[in-house]
Amino acid sequence: MAGRSFAMRSLILILLLLPVVSFGQYTMKDFLNQKCDVVWFGLDFSRAKLIGSDGFNNPVAIKEEYFRKWNDLMISESDKYEWGRALSISDLKYDYGMINEVNDQVKVKSLVIDKSYSIPKEEIPSITQAYNITEFKEGIGVVLLVESFNKVREMGFGYIVFFDIQTKDVLYFHELIGEAKGFGFRNYWAGAILNWMKYTKGRVMRDMRKEFH
Repeated sequence: MAGRSFAMRSLILILLLLPVVSFGQYTMKDFLNQKCDVVWFGLDFSRAKLIGSDGFNNPVAIKEEYFRKWNDLMISESDKYEWGRALSISDLKYDYGMINEVNDQVKVKSLVIDKSYSIPKEEIPSITQAYNITEFKEGIGVVLLVESFNKVREMGFGYIVFFDIQTKDVLYFHELIGEAKGFGFRNYWAGAILNWMKYTKGRVMRDMRKEFH
């Protein structure tokens, strides 16, 4: 009896020491077939640059005010920024808590530059791995990783990134390019985001369906 108890304790100890393996990771096929929750986390400015100092003369206000304004537009004007329709998701969920915390950490001093800039693609997985997501435990997350708002070229550049919420592993990403247009500072760059949405609805979804058919 004592030997059996010792063996049982040993088995429990071994099981506790084994690495935890996740069997619940979703795929882009699950996304395309709407077989999981899809959560919109918003615009990630953690690696963004604003190119052209003449067009961005108040970086403090941009960080503290406009980062949230651009994100809030996706909900307050959802009839215009129809990301659910662009992604062919009938019940797109939203969670801005995590991304607001990420954007609050942006260093204003290095935000505005006057030279070319790009995010190395190989660094994108490490960006999602750093996310601290609390509200949703599983499903597929979507972020717009802003690379640059370029006043010289009057364009916005970035990536749409899909990742597994549980593991934070990147499942797919696609470059985004959009012309900036609109009246006023907020709307001008929101115009680039709107064109990102149109680009996603057409080119990105088409490429995704070809790859994950």
